[in-house]
Amino acid sequence: MKLRGVVFDLGGVVFESPLEAIARFEENSGLPPGLVNRVVQTRGEAGAWARHERGELSREEFLAEFAGELALEGFTVDTARLMREVEASMKPRPRMLAAVARVREAGYRVAALTNNWEPLGDRPWASLFDVFCESVVEGVRKPEPEIYRRCLGRLGVEAEETLMLDDLGPNLKTARELGMMTIKVTSEAQALAVLADTLGVELQGPELPSTR
Repeated sequence: MKLRGVVFDLGGVVFESPLEAIARFEENSGLPPGLVNRVVQTRGEAGAWARHERGELSREEFLAEFAGELALEGFTVDTARLMREVEASMKPRPRMLAAVARVREAGYRVAALTNNWEPLGDRPWASLFDVFCESVVEGVRKPEPEIYRRCLGRLGVEAEETLMLDDLGPNLKTARELGMMTIKVTSEAQALAVLADTLGVELQGPELPSTR
């Protein structure tokens, strides 16, 4: 089946990766490498991180509950500073935004499908996407299949007609189970090269003039 749609994750794909900011925070705070991600994964869908991304916890509630989860592992963590550093690091990648625009110009429907805790759909660069699907707005998050189905429905394409780019394996696993083609993003250059080859669209050239 011919591809008609492309779905982009934000953090780690269109934006710089928050995982790098978390790793720096852990190193600078004397915390074990991977602590934050381990607690997020262990707590799963009932944990503070997942609940915050679904909009079930306010900022203050999340900071307190997540600090409590980390404390159960034996560590005192300034969760407010952690989140400030994560948010400060998540800047759009100009070449990726330019690629989104070129993919759309080539006739593909494009969507952003992201787990986040603050709505971003009013940012100027959000208009590059035909569909902007956010966990905090939807009340469901990746890798739950429902948020993929909502995104595909609004995009107007079948799963089998869609390519998804994400930097996290569990998110791509759900996409594949639904029938989507996937690209696991390991770097900006790798993502651009594989995307260009897969779609047959030229993605090199000048960046968009204003993306931040």
